[in-house]
Amino acid sequence: MNANVKLLLILAFLGLRNIGFAQSSYIATDEDSYHLISRYRLSHPEMYSDATSIRPFYRADLTNLLYAPKHLTHRKDLSHSDRFNYGFLYDDNWDELPFDTAIRSIYLHAGRKRKARPFDLFYEYRNAFFSVDEKDFRLIVNPVFDLKYGKDMTDDQVVYRNTRGLELRGSIDNKVGFYTFMSENQYRYPNAYDAWVDDYRAVPGAGFLKSFGAGARDFLVARGYITVSPAKQISVQFGHDRNFIGNGYRSLILSDFAKENLFLKFTTKVWRIQYMNLFSEYTDRSSSVQGKKYGALHYLNLNILPGKLDIGVFEHILFVRNNSGYEANYLNPIIFYRTVEHGLNSTDNAVLGMDFRLIPVKKLMFYSQFVLDEFHKDELVNRTHSWVNKWAAQFGGLWIDVAGIRNLDWRVETNLVRPYTYTHLLPSQAYTQYNQSLAHPIGSNFKEVLTVLKYQPLPRLTLTAKYFHIIHGADSSFSEQTTHFGGNLLSSYENRPKDDGIFIGDGVKETIGLIDVALSYQIKHRTFFDLRYINRDNKRDQPLVSDRVHMVSFGFRMNIDRQNFDF
Repeated sequence: MNANVKLLLILAFLGLRNIGFAQSSYIATDEDSYHLISRYRLSHPEMYSDATSIRPFYRADLTNLLYAPKHLTHRKDLSHSDRFNYGFLYDDNWDELPFDTAIRSIYLHAGRKRKARPFDLFYEYRNAFFSVDEKDFRLIVNPVFDLKYGKDMTDDQVVYRNTRGLELRGSIDNKVGFYTFMSENQYRYPNAYDAWVDDYRAVPGAGFLKSFGAGARDFLVARGYITVSPAKQISVQFGHDRNFIGNGYRSLILSDFAKENLFLKFTTKVWRIQYMNLFSEYTDRSSSVQGKKYGALHYLNLNILPGKLDIGVFEHILFVRNNSGYEANYLNPIIFYRTVEHGLNSTDNAVLGMDFRLIPVKKLMFYSQFVLDEFHKDELVNRTHSWVNKWAAQFGGLWIDVAGIRNLDWRVETNLVRPYTYTHLLPSQAYTQYNQSLAHPIGSNFKEVLTVLKYQPLPRLTLTAKYFHIIHGADSSFSEQTTHFGGNLLSSYENRPKDDGIFIGDGVKETIGLIDVALSYQIKHRTFFDLRYINRDNKRDQPLVSDRVHMVSFGFRMNIDRQNFDF
């Protein structure tokens, strides 16, 4: 029995046998929406005590917060931008309100629903090009566009993006939720990023690609899932999408950088505990023959001080079973995977660690992650800087309404990843999906400091400024992987030049300075006009050649997040 059949049988048995609880779709992991959610959680942490590490969030959970008895829209001291943002979140999630309830009636008659006109089928609600709103069936359909044009002034090259697609979500009988996103894309990258595509044989965040026109890339993106709930405290999601664990801009545990993948996820909320089981199928392209590999992840989050302090622990196993498919022993939802791995006498890739979030006062949050890939106590005590001490760490903070300036938010974060972290003896079992890192986009053997400023001076106008400083140790040649300094996840750690004296930045030193400034004006709900400037300078030691991006672009997008160039 192959892995897909097993996953489907588990879903059918545990999810569909006795469904009786309301279901919804998730909020896509776009940067702007989650920043708004973070703002309101930090403004009133005593109201929002749920864990925030597991993304994406259920829309229904957000709706419960927005329509709480003490929701912030009644506050007279809110800025005009905050009131606009609340209206934005209301409009984006009205379909999650319980049918035939007083609060739903209040919303629909508060001017958020447009007055019906004869023969008018479109935009009855602000967030829906087309909608169906019946007690037993809800549907929202929206077009997706991202039309960008710009120039990389480093080499006077035209760059562009042409994305067209469709997004739909809804629920059936208030018991099964569903979501689908499909897009067709043509993209001409700046030369520095185009070289990355050639090296990794993939588009960042996507998979298979082909050439298009003069130096452009053509690729498809398709995501989708269904959600069910066998019990009030348990939700089940099965589909093809991305997941994210953490409170930072980056995640060193599991990020949404790589291409979407097939997965089955169970999320349990009991008391102050949130527990996730994630069983995944990934695509291995580390060799010329494309194959499959699998993952099993547990994540447990405990809300120690409601609205103040969360601590989470996780374990993640990646493995290949060429003949048998998914390893059934890893389907146990509670046992320690490291114990199972030892019992199987396997060489599977085991990664574990923890994270935490602290809100000492309103409007200020500190967060951290620590990942342990491999560890030898004697090597650490003797300070040999051995290659086997493979770990990663993140420290960061978010301050909203900085120095009393409304809607000015500031994030600072640092990430450290030791050489050879996330790598494996077998490149097929590295911490990757379709040749892309499942954690930080850089991979390993780097240190990074980043800062993000967001300012919303007017309700519809947002300025986002980012700066990244990254020091990375690269291999002298990407394609000819003879000596591996610990920064390339697609190379076996067996190719290392030495065992001791291993430091971050070993190899060919890359120093990346990246500035990304974007000005976005929201014309209508989830429809934006963007003006953007990116300056990326990568200074390398020989024999690799330094490269630079100096790009200005403008464009129009609808129902899609901005493409990130943050690596």
